[in-house]
Amino acid sequence: MNLHRIFFLAILALLITACDSDDDMGGDDPSLEPIVLSGSQSSPLTLENIFSNPATPDYIVNGTWTLNATVEVEPGVRFMMTPGSRIDIGSSGSLSAVGTEDNPIYFEGEAEARGYWDYIRFQSNNPNNRLDYCIISHGGGSSLSNRQAAVTLISNAQLSMNNTTIRESLRNGIIVTNTDNRLPEFQNNTITDCEEFPIGIRPHQLSDIDETTSFTSGNGFNKIGVDGASLSTSRTINKVAGPYLFLGTISFESAAEIQPGTYIQMGPGARMEVRSSGSLSIIGTPDDRITITGEQEAKGFWDYIYFNDTNSPNNRIEYADISYGGGSSLSNRDAIISSRGSSSFAIGNTSITNSLRYGITLGNSSTWENLGQVVFEGNEEGDIND
Repeated sequence: MNLHRIFFLAILALLITACDSDDDMGGDDPSLEPIVLSGSQSSPLTLENIFSNPATPDYIVNGTWTLNATVEVEPGVRFMMTPGSRIDIGSSGSLSAVGTEDNPIYFEGEAEARGYWDYIRFQSNNPNNRLDYCIISHGGGSSLSNRQAAVTLISNAQLSMNNTTIRESLRNGIIVTNTDNRLPEFQNNTITDCEEFPIGIRPHQLSDIDETTSFTSGNGFNKIGVDGASLSTSRTINKVAGPYLFLGTISFESAAEIQPGTYIQMGPGARMEVRSSGSLSIIGTPDDRITITGEQEAKGFWDYIYFNDTNSPNNRIEYADISYGGGSSLSNRDAIISSRGSSSFAIGNTSITNSLRYGITLGNSSTWENLGQVVFEGNEEGDIND
């Protein structure tokens, strides 16, 4: 082999090595710039990962970007949210942001400050609405009444959200504002370091959340806030990774079942009412009791569980600890557990303690079955008013 050929091969090897090195470093075309998203998106769109450097935003959301069409986001995309910016998924649009464990999708503020941007708001009932393997940071800047979260659902919107982190919201992490909203999938999420609640829902979404979602670290309230409403469809209240906080009155007009191990805190004056068409089953186990108590350990902090002319055999309370209620002064509701009309219910292996008034008050035609091991303690006016 002559010297010219050796020299040529050496130069070729160096060039190949240099190209490989550039590829390994994820070199990007220096002429590329992030794409600005704003205004109305009226045609279908797929957003690709533009930059191989993970620190470089692919897209900048400026102002309000309204989605009136199908938008799909590929793994690895990074959104930079400018001050007060918003992503608004309209009734005719959808957002599917599906990353992977190794290549998540980022929605983050231009600066690392809580509330730097406003929200991702869903008002679409499209089943394509998904947030999978996303990291959502520094939102929650809006003070509008039903948009005080990094992620919000309004109207009849639905959203599937899995393996997603919401963090550093100035207000709530995610709020579900309407009874018609749905969370078809909601698993393995982490919601942390939010100023207010990590999750806010209505009673209609109580069946949608389970123990796989973490929400008890760094938030202003490390619990799921549940606003009052009437439920006309059956619901199972799942055990989750921390407490619920029931706010207002939740009326059960159909069958409801509270799962073993569930921990419910009741807010000031909060109530559970079981209507004539409904039933309430609060059945724990010896190793996984159900707790229903005041948010604060003060007698009368909340009002009652009220069986209102319901005689379903499913009205049962077993292996539960119920305390710090009895706040109502209404004549037939002056107890932690009360009833009227022809109501019937059974209680066993349960403690009823620290009522401001009675433990149990029975209406004139109501009956209750003592299944044994019912403990009364610290009830100011007595244990049973029949």
